[in-house]
Amino acid sequence: QHGVEETAAECQKLGATVQTFVVDCSKREDIYSAADKVKKDIGDVTILVNNAGVITAADFLSTQDHQIERMFEVNILGHMWTTRAFLPVMMDNNYGHIVTVASAAGHFVTPFMVAYCSSKFAAVGFHKALTEELSALGKDGIKTTCLCPVFINTGFVKNPTVRLGKILEVEEVVEALMEGIVTNQKMVFVPSNQSVGLLLERMFPERALNLLKKMSDVKFDAVIGQRSTQ
Repeated sequence: QHGVEETAAECQKLGATVQTFVVDCSKREDIYSAADKVKKDIGDVTILVNNAGVITAADFLSTQDHQIERMFEVNILGHMWTTRAFLPVMMDNNYGHIVTVASAAGHFVTPFMVAYCSSKFAAVGFHKALTEELSALGKDGIKTTCLCPVFINTGFVKNPTVRLGKILEVEEVVEALMEGIVTNQKMVFVPSNQSVGLLLERMFPERALNLLKKMSDVKFDAVIGQRSTQ
């Protein structure tokens, strides 16, 4: 709740009128009832930014069942529930913008984040499939943007280091996303050279890709070898 109030205060400083609601994004019923309250108190929502996310960094067998469930509940199912809540009005008006905050881990995998990567691959897939469906339905007034950053300096992942590239600051990610929304970009990579990485992954042999992974040398704190007892 403190973070919500902090963000609201920042927006108010910029002259915006702000209303805040605290919602557990892992609970469908909470999302739906909060969405009803928003519609009643504020009116139609024209931009939805799905930004909630959780992570547990651990090897797959050390990750507990409830942690895996929570990553999927928040990182992908939460996106679906909020979209289902706010999309109908956008469909009626053929106007709106849905933003999916995913991750570089929705395109590239890393050890000790198996469930997290899986949930983020699902978020990227959701964005792509929804985009295609809106197009098939002729709803060209509803725009979609997916944000895929590498590690950001938020404390979300503990002590991340990379040899190639850098850890991102929040401001540069926000700027890239805002630019992406305003210019209707479908996929926003931060840094943007990740799109080259995707191309290399499709073209390079496995041996070369392994060398590239060793060179980038991604590290972060993770629980390893503590076998889960569910």
